[in-house]
Amino acid sequence: MDDNMYSSSAMKLFISSIFLITICFSMFSLSNGRSVPDDDNGIINPVAVRAVNLGGWLVTEGWIKPSLFDAIPNNDFLDGTGVQFKSVTVGKYLCAESGGGTVLVANRTSASGWETFSLWRINQSSFNFRVFNRQFVGLDIAGNGIDIVAAANAPVVAETFEIQRNPDDLSRVRIKAPNGFFLQVKTEELVTADYEGIDGWGNDNPSVFLITISGRLQGEYQLTNGYGPLLAPQILKVTF
Repeated sequence: MDDNMYSSSAMKLFISSIFLITICFSMFSLSNGRSVPDDDNGIINPVAVRAVNLGGWLVTEGWIKPSLFDAIPNNDFLDGTGVQFKSVTVGKYLCAESGGGTVLVANRTSASGWETFSLWRINQSSFNFRVFNRQFVGLDIAGNGIDIVAAANAPVVAETFEIQRNPDDLSRVRIKAPNGFFLQVKTEELVTADYEGIDGWGNDNPSVFLITISGRLQGEYQLTNGYGPLLAPQILKVTF
């Protein structure tokens, strides 16, 4: 066997052995003579069990290394992010009435479960909106084609929306429906997708919403989904 190959194999074996020994000692270290009660049956157990956190080694967690997600376009709209939309004209939140299965309204003064939409990210600007009862927001294609309902069990084209942000104020957004028009709040009880969206970002525009992020996920799926199939392998290779 070639000397270099032998040295490389020996080094890998040595590192693996050290790693295994470290794990074993970390998980099953002696308790320095102290007796530890067994919670199940009260028997005295002379061995204390220690835990090892492998986060950041075997899994991706944003709170351990948030910089992994920094270069993702629209990285505050990762897959699984919870968002809430407040109409600037009526001053109330969009709501999936009854948690889903019927129409969207804009009559809630505060936001909770029914007013929170989970993003299913398709790309940096296109999304499906999943509601509390696990249905998806979409056009009422069985009706007039412009009413907004949350009734689909699986998203297709009619449930795919584009979020457009005001470049001068990222908290202001418009939601473009698959029919090419924008969602607008006509009344607190009527939300439709039939607005051309050409009147700026002011408080008199019924298609403008203030967006609030209520929770987010940062894991392997969010990273690979956010960077896409070409960039994600490069990021993971460089990092790990």
